[in-house]
Amino acid sequence: MKIRTVVATMFGAAVTVVSVAHVQAQTQPQQEPGALTRAWNATKNGTDKAWDATKHGTEKGWDATSKGADKAWDKTKSVSEKGWDATKHGTEKGWDATSKGADKAWDKTKSVSEKGWDATKHGTEKGWNATKNGTVDAAHKVGEWGDDAGKGIKNTFSGGSTKQ
Repeated sequence: MKIRTVVATMFGAAVTVVSVAHVQAQTQPQQEPGALTRAWNATKNGTDKAWDATKHGTEKGWDATSKGADKAWDKTKSVSEKGWDATKHGTEKGWDATSKGADKAWDKTKSVSEKGWDATKHGTEKGWNATKNGTVDAAHKVGEWGDDAGKGIKNTFSGGSTKQ
């Protein structure tokens, strides 16, 4: 029973007792002594019984809810701990695999990078040497061309032969 129901019942009983006593007092001029007291005691006893039943029902309900909550918590806690242990273990395994994979990838990348660097270095040296040699060769050719051009100009103005 809810407290609202108990209060309403108590209030209704009190109003009824007072009403009945008032009506009886008006209709019976000579009232038995203690009738109002007996009515009050009957209402009080009924109200006390209703209150005790409500209180007992509420306590039983609380005890059942409390026990159910304790059981639910124990079950949830156990499942949560198992879940955490599994998650933790899986995370550690994942990290180990990632770490090993990263190490392997770095070793492979480092090896390829070193080979690439060596090839680039060698190609750069070859390119530099070719450029240097080509420049020297070009300079010689320009020099030869200049000598030929100079002789040709000299011969043109002196009337000499361009052939030697």
